[in-house]
Amino acid sequence: MVGDAAALVAGRLGVATLGWLGTLLIVRALSVDEFGRFTFIFGLLGLVATVTELGIGRVAVAGILEDKDPGAFAGTYVLLRGALGLLGYVVAVGAVALGGYSGDIVRATAVAGLVLVVATPSHAYVAVFQAHQRLRLMTPAAVLGQLGQVGLTAAIAASGGSVLVFAIPAVACEVVILLWYRQLARPLLRLRYRVRWAVWVALVREAVPLAIGGALATVYYRIDSVMLSKLDTFSSVGIYGVAYKFVDIVHFVPSAMMLATLPVLVRAWPDQPGQFAESFRRAFTVLVLVAMLFVVEFVLFAEPVIELLYGAEYSAAAGAASLVVGAECFAFFGSLAFTTLVAVGRHRLYPLVTLVGVVVNVGLNLWLIPARSFGGAALATLATEVVVVTLLWCALLRHADLRPSGLGPVLRTVPAGAVAALLGIGLRQVVLWPVAAGLTALAFVGLAAWWGAGGRQGLRALVADGSAASR
Repeated sequence: MVGDAAALVAGRLGVATLGWLGTLLIVRALSVDEFGRFTFIFGLLGLVATVTELGIGRVAVAGILEDKDPGAFAGTYVLLRGALGLLGYVVAVGAVALGGYSGDIVRATAVAGLVLVVATPSHAYVAVFQAHQRLRLMTPAAVLGQLGQVGLTAAIAASGGSVLVFAIPAVACEVVILLWYRQLARPLLRLRYRVRWAVWVALVREAVPLAIGGALATVYYRIDSVMLSKLDTFSSVGIYGVAYKFVDIVHFVPSAMMLATLPVLVRAWPDQPGQFAESFRRAFTVLVLVAMLFVVEFVLFAEPVIELLYGAEYSAAAGAASLVVGAECFAFFGSLAFTTLVAVGRHRLYPLVTLVGVVVNVGLNLWLIPARSFGGAALATLATEVVVVTLLWCALLRHADLRPSGLGPVLRTVPAGAVAALLGIGLRQVVLWPVAAGLTALAFVGLAAWWGAGGRQGLRALVADGSAASR
């Protein structure tokens, strides 16, 4: 479980590095206002992606594991996701066409929206890799697609591209990933692509709570950029978009961890309570360690990192970046609680929780954006995540058989983070900030291991075979 998650995160770091290179090229080729438009379009597509996702992937994993004909089940699931991708494309283009946006934004959205058409069925293959615990096979596809995207972006930047033309590389990247996933899935499962209406109906019906909750979660996660475009300026959207570039990287940690954790929890529940509890503990411990490390590093070093990567004109994003990264780190534990509830079929309250998140987020944005611009949007994001995560854990703790145990050693991570932060504050006064950042990270890991944050067996036990512990 941890190995698959680590492989996904490592691949994502490679993709992120390449993605940052592409973003830097775009930032320098477009004005701040144009980059704000580019950020708005892809933020909107992320919002519309909730229509194409439906939360149905989590249900599909159980279907592949339990169906008598998993190949037929997986094939019809891919076709269902393809239909949802087309629906999402229509929604995205229609939203900007009917929303009063300029013609250049409508045209650019029509091109960029093809990402939904291609990526949605592509993501269906992830369920196959999850069910067979072969998630690490996905990494080369993402890296190869991103390499092509960066190369094409560089060529466009050299020739003086526009917002519309810069959308093309993202579509090309998703095409490469789709073809790669389809090829890699063949040895694992022989997919048969036929529409099975009964399966479509069953999948959609089971995923309705996840669909509604996922849609609402993405609304409160992405709506701030849209509200900024209406309540402030596109320049503010661009600056806030830089802050969110870091969130997108951090977000992949719980995403990767939950992709690997879900099939393990599904298999263990309810017949192997020891394995179930051990898998939960490991996932929780890894998330605590990573979250604390990210919080310490971004609070101390966000500003010089942003100036280095994006230029001094975006340094104002440092405070917002620290806040939204902190919000995302807090959301790690909401992802774990939600995945656990899905694994045991107790996720019916999820739409209500995310609805509260939408109300809180929109209300706070209406209050804070006019007063504090993108900084207010960041504060609203942090407050919303605190509310949502608290509600999800209350839902988890209501069930005695799901209450986690053995998490005491993880609490030692907090003082390790505090000491490492104090060390980092001193180091950045006497050495270059990259050196200070590296030494701070090493100090945190060393202190966490020394104080037993991973339990009696240490941090290395987190990646060991958990079967013995479950017995």
